[in-house]
Amino acid sequence: MPEQQVRPPRQGPATRQQGAPPRQGRPPSPTPPTGGPGRSPGSGRPAGPGPGADETAQRDAHRWVRLFGLAIVTALGLGLLTLPWPWALLPGLLCLAALVLGIVALVKVRRARVRGAVTPVLIVGLVLAAFLTLAASGQVVLWREYSAYSECMEGAITGQAKDSCFAQLERSLDERMRQVLEAPQG
Repeated sequence: MPEQQVRPPRQGPATRQQGAPPRQGRPPSPTPPTGGPGRSPGSGRPAGPGPGADETAQRDAHRWVRLFGLAIVTALGLGLLTLPWPWALLPGLLCLAALVLGIVALVKVRRARVRGAVTPVLIVGLVLAAFLTLAASGQVVLWREYSAYSECMEGAITGQAKDSCFAQLERSLDERMRQVLEAPQG
């Protein structure tokens, strides 16, 4: 970790007495008055980025956080829609992309030492994205059943026909789960 440079105090009108000549003499010591290099004056804690932090790294971290937020909100919005079958997998793919973006954003936020509620919000968002990715992966595993359900719903006009399609989906999912659970273990 590079050592932080300490700048001498400004010699402007606010820091020197009126009429006093500018301070001359030896330059200030290269370490802060208390705590050593990389420490806040007056405390034993490491100095945070504060206002003098690397703003480029913070802007980059915030950009990744915004991309993560956009991906997860888009995935949630598309998940609420009733999309035709192959497109129903799109929210799951967006959740997977949001998971990757969120991990990158979390690393960048931690490196840039961004303060505030960004880190906890990112962690909650990552948990949500992981859960939604797992839920969407169920549709990938049960591709045949959901494809048949989608075809049935395309031809269903009445409420009774739609209920019949849903009942057929439930039966096929039950059969598939029995097949998976009764598979020979060995």
